[in-house]
Amino acid sequence: MSKIIFTIDVEPDLHTGEYRGVREGLKKAEEIFTKHNIKPILFVTCDCIKQHTNIFKKFKRKGWEISSHGYTHKRFDEMSKQEKEKEIKKIINCFEKYLGIKPKGFRAPQHSIDEGTLDLLEKYGFEYDSSFTPLNFTQLLFFPKKFKLWFKHFFSPRNPYKIRKNLEERPSSSLLLPFVSLIIRIFPICFLKFYLKFLFLFYTKPIFYAHSWDFVEIKESKIDKLFPHTLFIKKLDLLLE
Repeated sequence: MSKIIFTIDVEPDLHTGEYRGVREGLKKAEEIFTKHNIKPILFVTCDCIKQHTNIFKKFKRKGWEISSHGYTHKRFDEMSKQEKEKEIKKIINCFEKYLGIKPKGFRAPQHSIDEGTLDLLEKYGFEYDSSFTPLNFTQLLFFPKKFKLWFKHFFSPRNPYKIRKNLEERPSSSLLLPFVSLIIRIFPICFLKFYLKFLFLFYTKPIFYAHSWDFVEIKESKIDKLFPHTLFIKKLDLLLE
């Protein structure tokens, strides 16, 4: 059994809004995770589910958990209370209609969780949220206008805890640098092994996440040009070895 929880945020492709990450990227992810006998959690937007229902039905049959990443990739902290509730109802209806399941977990797009959304997740029977990012300095660099939200996330508990009476928070792992696909792309294996050793000192079971589009070429992405997806896949495989 893996000492790490692997998750993939499944959403329309970065920059293009296409679905190559769903069609091609998840196929590559499936190969590498099946090779290492790992069943990742997929946090999926409903536009992806509606466009490629059969792909997610296949993962459901394989025993992969499919949870929610929003109806679309829209920030929840910028919605009104009525909009939030409408979105969550639409998410539940989407999962029941297309996959025949109710999502257990939720990860807000761009980690845009707030108190009102947490209240609604509990109200509508979600088991857990996985939107908080403690000790993550880079989140502030990507979203400098969201300082208050970043500050709250940075000093939040690192390991799973009850954030509501009937709702658990399972935060993504970080040590200033988040445990995500980007650090695997950028840093050498020797640094990553060192990073992982320290991560296990702070987290009982670290949570890693990548995106579906991390597994395909994104020509419009500067990151993909400098640190290509093929390098990410190769290094991820080496780490799992």
